[in-house]
Amino acid sequence: MATAYDLAKKYYPKLWDKSRLEALVAAGRLTEEEVEEIINAKEA
Repeated sequence: MATAYDLAKKYYPKLWDKSRLEALVAAGRLTEEEVEEIINAKEA
């Protein structure tokens, strides 16, 4: 089963935007560090 982190890596930014990632942080499914890692990896 895929974790929220795996799905975020797969779907950001095509299907999920930054607000979706922040919603996952608010829900306790991702950490701020994980979000930064995903965003920085896609922008590099």
